[in-house]
Amino acid sequence: MSPEQVLLVAAIGGITGAFGLAAFVGLALALHAAFTRLHEALEDRTTRRLAAREDLATCQAIGALPTTHHPTEEQQ
Repeated sequence: MSPEQVLLVAAIGGITGAFGLAAFVGLALALHAAFTRLHEALEDRTTRRLAAREDLATCQAIGALPTTHHPTEEQQ
């Protein structure tokens, strides 16, 4: 091979390596963003479920309070 051909093959290999590295970094960033969003969504869901359980427990506690007289809207 002539020196020009060796240089051309090396340049093609270098450019291909640079594109491959850029694609790998892009894929890694995309996966990181996807997993971060998934993790945040699961945390938000857990937070909402815990809040709903607390609200339900509060409503059940209020419902269990004894009352001697409870006026309804029709009696007022």
